[in-house]
Amino acid sequence: MTASSHLSRVQTAASVAGFVMAWTAISFAVAAVVFEAPSMAVNAVLGVALGLASAWFELSFFPRRGLRLAPVPAILLRTAFYVGVTAIVLVASFGLGPLGSTGGGIAEAYASRAFKDFVMSTQNAVVLGLVAVASVVVNGARQVRLVLGPGTLAALLFGRYRVPVREVRAFLFLDLTDSTGLAQRLGPADYHAFKNDFFADVAGPILATGGRIYQYVGDEVVVTWRVQNGRLARSPVETFRLLDDAVARRAEHYRQRYGEVPAYKAGLHVGGVVTAEVGTLKKDIVHTGDAVNVAARIEGQCHGLGARLLASEAALALAPLPAGVEAEAVGKIGLRGRAGAVRLYRVGVPDAHPPPAPEGAQSAWAPSAARALVAD
Repeated sequence: MTASSHLSRVQTAASVAGFVMAWTAISFAVAAVVFEAPSMAVNAVLGVALGLASAWFELSFFPRRGLRLAPVPAILLRTAFYVGVTAIVLVASFGLGPLGSTGGGIAEAYASRAFKDFVMSTQNAVVLGLVAVASVVVNGARQVRLVLGPGTLAALLFGRYRVPVREVRAFLFLDLTDSTGLAQRLGPADYHAFKNDFFADVAGPILATGGRIYQYVGDEVVVTWRVQNGRLARSPVETFRLLDDAVARRAEHYRQRYGEVPAYKAGLHVGGVVTAEVGTLKKDIVHTGDAVNVAARIEGQCHGLGARLLASEAALALAPLPAGVEAEAVGKIGLRGRAGAVRLYRVGVPDAHPPPAPEGAQSAWAPSAARALVAD
């Protein structure tokens, strides 16, 4: 499952249109600068063709293959692709443009001495060299962004959190079920590979819903979303549902490779935190506040309450549940190390034989005054 597979149709269409427009502009620029004779029809066709090819590469091929590569091979793969498509623009512009249309036709143009001179020319080498350098720089920055996580690089470079900032954030603690048993059955090497496969499947749903991976803690992934204007743009519950889809699609891979399909549970909470940059030799951005601890404690209640996903009332109040997903109240639950109880909801399909809900539980989710809880 890739990140692009979780894009909406509108997002996908916008991305494809962006690639087409970008390559159309490049095609016209190459024809105008290199050949000094742009052809409207030829360059429009080239732009559409290369734009669609680039969209396929970035939205389908690279998320499936490239994201699993080490940074340097990934940069080289992207650079090779974009140098290649630029070379296609140059060759096609020569043969289909004014230079190729003179004389005996396209075939003769490509067999001519003029084409061979063009291929070996300094002008051609400079264009491809500039594309290669630009691709290494841009894609190098993209790989650093992947290493640090979306949003982290920009925040560190521009010092967004050098002075601590108060924010309201959602936190999802996502944990593999029976990790100790899995480690024993698979052994250290296969268990590590199993976790990495699972973490790769988690990445797409997180990106699709605007989340950011805050931490990996053993076999656990901590994801965070920033609450803006009192709302979450996409529900973290949708992340969990998309992850279910991703794991289901790759279930056969897991069975054949490991003999196990990942099972997981999660706790979701929203609250105020202080976000700040820390460290000197190694910098990071950390979130400090009760919301982080509460989300972790909620996840710890999943087994006892027969839930795969438990969410606080405050979390469910900030974003609508995805279509077809329901939440069942299990009552106010006391959490270890925290004074006062938190009203929790079992989200989605519960376990086949959940324990009885605590006294005072409700049968359906009602937001009531939950938004006020976020400000606590």
